[in-house]
Amino acid sequence: MSNTGLIKKLLRRLWQVLAALAHSSAQRLRILVSFLRCCATEAHALPGHSADAKSSTADSCCSGAFSARCSQATLPLPLHRQITPTSTSSGIQYAASSSTPLYPMPVPCIPERVIPSCSSSPPEVNVAIPSDAPGATLRFVPFAANDVLRYDNRPLVDKTLERDHIPALMRHFPNKSCPWLDGDWKSYVHPEGALYLYNTTRKTFTEAIMDETTFHLLAECVDGLYDMARAKLTSLEAEDIELVVQLWPTEGEITCQYYFVDHAARTLFWLHDTNHETTVNIFSGLRGVDDPSHIRFALESEYWTHCERYPNHQMDRVKLLKELREVVMHASAEIITSDMSLSPFDADELSRILDLINHLQENAEEKDFPHSTCIIARFMQYFYRAKFFNFCGLPCARLDADKSVYEEDTGFHPLTTPFSLVFEAMLFWAPRAHLNNIRRVWVDECINTPRWKDFNTKLMAEWTGITIYSTVMLAVDVSLLAVPNVNISQSQSIGIIATYLSIIFITGSLIASVLLARQNQRYGFESAEKAAEFLSNLTGTFFGVRALATVHSLPYAMLMWGMIYFAIGLLYNVFKFTTTAMLASIVSGCVVVTVFISWFIWAAREIHIFKRLAKSVLSVTSGR
Repeated sequence: MSNTGLIKKLLRRLWQVLAALAHSSAQRLRILVSFLRCCATEAHALPGHSADAKSSTADSCCSGAFSARCSQATLPLPLHRQITPTSTSSGIQYAASSSTPLYPMPVPCIPERVIPSCSSSPPEVNVAIPSDAPGATLRFVPFAANDVLRYDNRPLVDKTLERDHIPALMRHFPNKSCPWLDGDWKSYVHPEGALYLYNTTRKTFTEAIMDETTFHLLAECVDGLYDMARAKLTSLEAEDIELVVQLWPTEGEITCQYYFVDHAARTLFWLHDTNHETTVNIFSGLRGVDDPSHIRFALESEYWTHCERYPNHQMDRVKLLKELREVVMHASAEIITSDMSLSPFDADELSRILDLINHLQENAEEKDFPHSTCIIARFMQYFYRAKFFNFCGLPCARLDADKSVYEEDTGFHPLTTPFSLVFEAMLFWAPRAHLNNIRRVWVDECINTPRWKDFNTKLMAEWTGITIYSTVMLAVDVSLLAVPNVNISQSQSIGIIATYLSIIFITGSLIASVLLARQNQRYGFESAEKAAEFLSNLTGTFFGVRALATVHSLPYAMLMWGMIYFAIGLLYNVFKFTTTAMLASIVSGCVVVTVFISWFIWAAREIHIFKRLAKSVLSVTSGR
């Protein structure tokens, strides 16, 4: 199997090399044809010129051909390995000169971004590319701290590499994962175990998932970015600014993704406008984001994500711990005194965070341990993310966890509203209660983690209780069929049919409860991100959240129908085989029980039939 895999890799590599060579040859052929056409045109136009004149004309024609073609194809020239900038909206597009085929990186491909032209030309930067660099177009694209390639597509361990002994007197243990590191580049190990690279002079971070060729390209990209930054920021060297870069080599193009970090302002910034995809990733798809003071919370959340993943910066931990303690204490007081807290943690988690802060203060002034920085940055990222989702600092800020900041659609829908009314009536208005509970948790398609956990705990308790009731009712139905007066041979009897229907509904309730409880155990206590993705998949239908509420109400509704059919079967057998006196007492008892149940339903306002019908009629008439 290993030989087969090696042969497949070699064939795939050979195909990539041939494709790159064919692409380069086609570009050279197009430029050569253009050059010959231009020479022929000039020769016909100037027949009396000497050979020297023709030569000079040909040179000018050649330069014109190259200026016309190189802007589109960027022909690699092996004798002039320079980068020439062309304007793009997201940055400078560089032409890297080399005939070497593109070396594939062990990272997934990303879709190519369509970048419109820029109105102002960026400053010219000449950056030398090594002789073995791949010939491809280089462009700079802003990206977010959450998009850093660390947890996706990790390299695998080569099981064929083994040592049969440990050398004598081995007391130094260098990391040979990146033997091509040179200059000021050094490798660091994150407290989680990830290996990343840091340039102490240029203050630049990158992931250690690359080869030597890509590393040299990355170093030149760093020089180009800093040259552009100096042209736009006069105080770049004096400010506390860092850079994060990563490369996406693809066929004929190298995308250099980057972002700058301003520690004084606690934010990320870029030298070019972010494209739509990057902006959506930073805002997490939140609608209505426009105010700069609101965007600041999103960028500060990204800043703390950067600090967690690259904890090399020397922060004032004493001051940060005081700030974090104030935030946690306020969230704890809010949870204790209110049911509408916006805190991303529950009371027990906040108590444990306070304990961690007390322990962190013991090493707050130490600078040699990055663990404290990671812990502080992780908690700060959660709190600032919550501020961003709740529109903190704006007149429309969310102050209660179950309140929406958008205008809700309460109108009458000709398709969904009638179906919803029918299903709610058939399911004893249980979907209405579940819909209200879901809307208290899934507010504006955002998840509040403590409320989500409490919501799932209540669901588990409800479905567990329904499972017990269904089991008891199933035993009661089977016992009813075993009564001597009940003749099972009379299959057309109303009592037998009702009992069979009761067994079917009770069994359905039992199966639905078990399946929903199992699903809740698998997905109910996930993180907020996983919970949001889970709810998005379930509610992304025509009926939206109503469909999920209907599914959650199925165990209760089928249990109720099972009880109703059981009561029908029981009363039919009682009325059929009983005396007049017994019949009168049973009827009076049934009337009393029905009155009490109806009174409870009316007092509890579980159903508002007339009110709901009146609202529906008024909405229809007002719409006309």
